[in-house]
Amino acid sequence: MIIKPVNTNVITGFLGVGKTSLIKQLLKHKPANEVWAVLVNEFGEIGIDAGLINRSPTDGVVIKEVAGGCLCCAAGIPIQVAINQIIQRAKPDRLLIEPTGIGHPQQIINTLSEPHYQQVIHLQACLCLVDARKIVDNRYRQHEIYIQQLLIADVIVASKSELYQSSDIKALTAYFDELRINPNVVTAADHFSSPQLIDTLLKSLHKPHKKTIKPIKQIKPQHALLNSGLSAKSTLWFNQVEEIALPALNEGEVVCKINQGEGCFSVGWLISPSVIFDFDLLMAWIDTFKRPEILRLKAVMITGEGILGVNMVDAQLNLSELDDANDSRLEIIATTSLDAQALQLGLLACCG
Repeated sequence: MIIKPVNTNVITGFLGVGKTSLIKQLLKHKPANEVWAVLVNEFGEIGIDAGLINRSPTDGVVIKEVAGGCLCCAAGIPIQVAINQIIQRAKPDRLLIEPTGIGHPQQIINTLSEPHYQQVIHLQACLCLVDARKIVDNRYRQHEIYIQQLLIADVIVASKSELYQSSDIKALTAYFDELRINPNVVTAADHFSSPQLIDTLLKSLHKPHKKTIKPIKQIKPQHALLNSGLSAKSTLWFNQVEEIALPALNEGEVVCKINQGEGCFSVGWLISPSVIFDFDLLMAWIDTFKRPEILRLKAVMITGEGILGVNMVDAQLNLSELDDANDSRLEIIATTSLDAQALQLGLLACCG
């Protein structure tokens, strides 16, 4: 039986802006006597973000991953089922919900605000991460979901600020004026490593969610949306509600899965732990994806030198060493269709 509603925050932002990295930092600084749960929704079919977070119930952290689509679609049923499951199993003090970067966060907020959740969910501040360098790109500034993420936010976190020019901040401020919002903005640099920043954000989590927004069509910029690159057309897709039910792997087995929606395409692989990758060959192969149409490449890979976490956004590559992995997983998200067969041949050529 739930004695009190679970404090809940939605942490949103477009693909690759740093949501998972921020959540990792928040979890490191959570109160020691609390259990926190994280509900991660991924666009791709291969669940990877939970492995990159690299936490366990023994840390007072429970992670549930739903892959293969938009958690907020299908009239909110997927998110209701996922929330019910994680609350019943983990009984958390706080729930962090990370929607896919091309999901519809307002629908999630609407679901969490429904009367039947009043005794279950205590909706608190919604955080939206944004990279100010993207504002000049019409594929982002005119994208319906990108706008919606900003409009529902109680706190906007301008991530990767160490890479900004003064013109980027000016463009971000002008964009807020265009959207007729005056948000609480926090700048974040160096993978959210500042203790002062984390302390500020932890305090902000306790604030109530106050946003009520007008329909997007009434306030978005009146320019025509681009037909290429990121599409503003809403596509409802959702494959499963339970944790990603990927098949048990035989020795040496490789499973490939693809997905598409909202003008994006993904291809991903689940690879048997018996397959060991050569670190140098793998890194050389990953470097070939540093090109404009690749939005995101992320992976947890078993290599001859240990467990490797990979996160590449806009040709910027970040690597981490992970403690453990049950298998290797790699996913690529792009604005153009991907040749899964050819890519798989290249990936497997990196085996040691």
